[in-house]
Amino acid sequence: VLPGGEPAKRPTAVDQILDDLCAYKLRRREPFLAIGGGCLLDIAGMAACLYRRGVPFVRVPTTLLSIVDASVGVKNGVDFCCRATDETYKNRIGSFYAPSSCLLDPAFIASQDKRNICNGFGEIVKLALVRSVDLFELLETHGAALVESRFQVTDNIPANVGTRIIDLSIQIMLEELGPNLWETTLERCVDYGHTFSKLLEMVPGADIMHGEAVNVDGFFCCILSYLRGYIPRETVQRVLNCMQSLALPTHSADLNPTLAWQSCKDAVEHRHGEQRIPLITEIGESICVSDITQEELSRALDVWKEFEP
Repeated sequence: VLPGGEPAKRPTAVDQILDDLCAYKLRRREPFLAIGGGCLLDIAGMAACLYRRGVPFVRVPTTLLSIVDASVGVKNGVDFCCRATDETYKNRIGSFYAPSSCLLDPAFIASQDKRNICNGFGEIVKLALVRSVDLFELLETHGAALVESRFQVTDNIPANVGTRIIDLSIQIMLEELGPNLWETTLERCVDYGHTFSKLLEMVPGADIMHGEAVNVDGFFCCILSYLRGYIPRETVQRVLNCMQSLALPTHSADLNPTLAWQSCKDAVEHRHGEQRIPLITEIGESICVSDITQEELSRALDVWKEFEP
C-alpha cells in the first residue's frame, strides 16, 4: 500500500514497488494489479516497465481523474529532483509502457470527496474545449449535479449522463492518442492546459491538484485565445461559467509573469524547440501556436485578472 497524490510520485515509490515485486518473486508473465488514482498508476507503470525488463500489469483507476486520463494511453511518469539544479521537475522521468488491461468501474467515484471529483472534471473540461462541443454542453447542463451526486443517478440526472460524459472523454483521448501513441507528433491538442500547469503544481507549498492546475491553465489560455481574436469575450464568459459551476479554480496567485514565461521556455525544451501551445479557436476546436511573447503573456495576465471572482 502506497500513499497517493503528487508528493508520493517519486522514484523512491517506484523502488518500493520493485522491492515488493522482487520479494514476491513475481514471474515474467505474471501480472499485478495497480488499484488507485493517477499518481499511483504512474508509479506502478514505471515499476512494471523496469521489473524483469517488463511484466504485465492491470490498471484499476479509482478516481474520476484517473478514469478519464491515466487509464488511457501508455505513458508513465514520476517527478524527479535533479541534484545539479536542486529543482524537482514534474514527470521528468518515465516510460511508454502499456498495461495488459484496464478495468473501469465508475462506482469508485462515489467514494471520492467533492474536491477530488471536481479535480477530475478539470481534465474533462479540457477535452471538451479542444474537441467536443457536445461534451461541453453536457457539462454545462449536468456537471454541477454530477458533482453533488458523485456521479450517482438521482431524480435530477438522466440515467446515462454520467456514463456518457466518461465515455465521450475516453473516446476523445483514444482518438487523439491512438494514432500518435509514441508522440512522434508533438502538436497535441490534449496538451491543452499542460503548459503553465506543470510549474503551478511544483510551486513549493502550493495546494493545487493536477486537474485544478490544468483548469487554471486552460482558462488562462482562453484569455490568450480571446486577445488573439480567436474567440469572442462571450465564449470566455461561457467557459468561465461552466468552470465555476463545477467548482473548479480559474485563477492562482502563483501564475505570474515570471512563471508564465518560464513555462513557455520549458515548453520549447520539452516540445523539441517550439512552444506548440494549444489554444481554442471555438469550443470544440483548437490549434497549436509557437509564437507567444512575454509582452503577450503580461497583457493576458492583466485581462485574466479582470475575470477573477
